[in-house]
Amino acid sequence: MRSRSQGQGSWLRAVMVFLLFLGMAGVVGVAASVAQAGWSTPVLWEHSNEGLQRMPWVYGNTVYLVYDRYDIYFSTYDEALGAWSEPKPVPGPINTSANEINPVVVGGGKVLYFAREHPLTNYDFYRSEWDEAKGEWGPPVKIEEWSTDDQEWDLWVNEDETVAYLTSKGSFGGVKGLGGQDVWKSVKVNGKWSTPVNLGAPINTSGSEWSIFVGPDGKIYIDSNREGTVGKMDIFVAAGEKSAPVSWGVPFNSPADERSIAFNDRWLFITAAGREGGAGGWDVFVSRWEE
Repeated sequence: MRSRSQGQGSWLRAVMVFLLFLGMAGVVGVAASVAQAGWSTPVLWEHSNEGLQRMPWVYGNTVYLVYDRYDIYFSTYDEALGAWSEPKPVPGPINTSANEINPVVVGGGKVLYFAREHPLTNYDFYRSEWDEAKGEWGPPVKIEEWSTDDQEWDLWVNEDETVAYLTSKGSFGGVKGLGGQDVWKSVKVNGKWSTPVNLGAPINTSGSEWSIFVGPDGKIYIDSNREGTVGKMDIFVAAGEKSAPVSWGVPFNSPADERSIAFNDRWLFITAAGREGGAGGWDVFVSRWEE
């Protein structure tokens, strides 16, 4: 059995290799300054296990995530106990025998966006509203403006539902993406979502940009297998739509695969596979704002 000190040694060696790589790439100063802005080092979330935990979204003190068999669950932080509640499936007709992924909660916590697997179109986006009378999420409605014959995957929607970014392998308005999954933007006009517009380079590449998150300052966070990664996928951050993304640096990236970042003013969650200290498979790691 490997001791804890041995595990820490392996992690430190991996970090040193990663820093050396970033230094060679000439981005370590930029990445580190972005990464160390008040967040604690991510640790394994207390409800991560050998099963599946990925694609987190945090709203207030509640985290929504894909858990168990590709269903959407939620867990709430209890201030008195200093612990997260046992994850439970979101109530209502959200989870089905198909896969439900990438939850996004906005609108005062009363609106849920997510993607659902479809046998012909792979994944499509849906929207559900909270039913106060029933105490559960209402029947989800497919968002036709964001649907193609190919795979839609992740999305980010602002609080008042006027701006959305999504990732897709499909084509919108006759325009194809640059690579695999690309990032697209849609805005709401007269109550209807516009046809998504491809962000183009340098946000998108000939590789894949699977996940998207936008911070309150407008910075765009993606996971990507573009040039400059250490693992198969790393988290990159761009100052805006026209800015070149740079690695988010240690301790958020590692030689493992990092995916699906989400944060608010208190909590930050990322998904990782094969990361030191993980429980196995896809795990969720959590960081806390310390300033």
